[in-house]
Amino acid sequence: MGEAGAVAAMSDSDGDASPMRRQPSGATPVFVYGSLLWKPVLQTLIGRIPRVKPVLLTGYERSRVKGARFPAIMEVSNGAAPAAIRGVLLEDLNTWEAAVLDLFEDDEYEKREISAHVVPSLQEDTFSWAQQGFCDGDLQNGLQQTSALAYVWTVETMLDIIWQPSRDFVPHEYEYLVMCDTFVREELPGDLREPALAAGAGLAALRLSSRRSAKSYAEEIAGLFAEDRGKGPTSDALMRLSGLGSAIAVTSELALRLEAEGIARIERISTDCVELESQGSKARTVPQLLVYIVRQRSQAP
Repeated sequence: MGEAGAVAAMSDSDGDASPMRRQPSGATPVFVYGSLLWKPVLQTLIGRIPRVKPVLLTGYERSRVKGARFPAIMEVSNGAAPAAIRGVLLEDLNTWEAAVLDLFEDDEYEKREISAHVVPSLQEDTFSWAQQGFCDGDLQNGLQQTSALAYVWTVETMLDIIWQPSRDFVPHEYEYLVMCDTFVREELPGDLREPALAAGAGLAALRLSSRRSAKSYAEEIAGLFAEDRGKGPTSDALMRLSGLGSAIAVTSELALRLEAEGIARIERISTDCVELESQGSKARTVPQLLVYIVRQRSQAP
C-alpha cells in the first residue's frame, strides 16, 4: 500500500498542525491488496495479525504508483476486464489500529466501500495465497459477495505498470519494514503511537556475532520477550535476526533453538549479500542470513 511519511496536515484554529484522519472503519472489514498482505508489515504497524478472510476483487486494476514501489487500485472504466485481484479482509481491526492504517496510506487514496467475493474453503495460508497472482480457477461458483472498505487511488495519471510483488516488494521488504518502524515511532501522533508500541508495533533488530553461542542469544531474547513493554498475551513481537558470513551458522542455530524451545516462531527466512568496505582495501561481498521471528504467545507475561 502507500508509503509512510505522506500524511497530510490540517491546521486547527490555533494554527497547530494535526494529522488528517479518514472516517473510522467501525465494524466494516478492510480489504488490503499490497504490502499489508505480508504479516511482518502488519506486525510492525499494529503489533499483531488481525483475523482475515481470503477475497477476490473484480472490476479494478492494481498498478504501481509512479516513482514508488507500492500499488494502488482503480476501478476500470473503459470496458476492459482485468484479472481479479487477490487480497484479504482484515475483519477485527479496533479503532486505533484502523486509524494507524489510515494515516499510513497516502492522501491520494480514498477509503471507500467496495464489493468483494469471499473465497470459501481455502486449503492454504490466506496471506500466502493472496500474495500470488490470480489464476483461472479463482472465479469459481459459490463465491460469497461481501462489502468492505478499501483504499482506492484517485489520481490515474500517477499510476504506472502492473504491480508485481516479486519485483516491487519482496526484494525491498526489510527497508520497507524499517520505513514502517520509523512511521510508528516518529510520525504517528502520541494518541496512536502509545497503544501501537504497547501492542508490539515497531521492529526490533539483532545482528549476531560468531563469537557468541546460540544458547546465550536465546537466553537474551527470551528475557527481552518476557519483559517486552508489558504486552498482553494476544500481542506479537517481531524481531529480525541477521548474521553475516561466519555468523550465519549461529543465526540458523538460534532460530531453530528459539522455535524448538517455544520462545519464538520463525516467520520468514531470506538471504542476500552485503558489500563491506574496509579502509585501504577493496570492498568485499559477504552473504547474509535474515530470519524474522515472532514471539510465541505463551511467552507473553
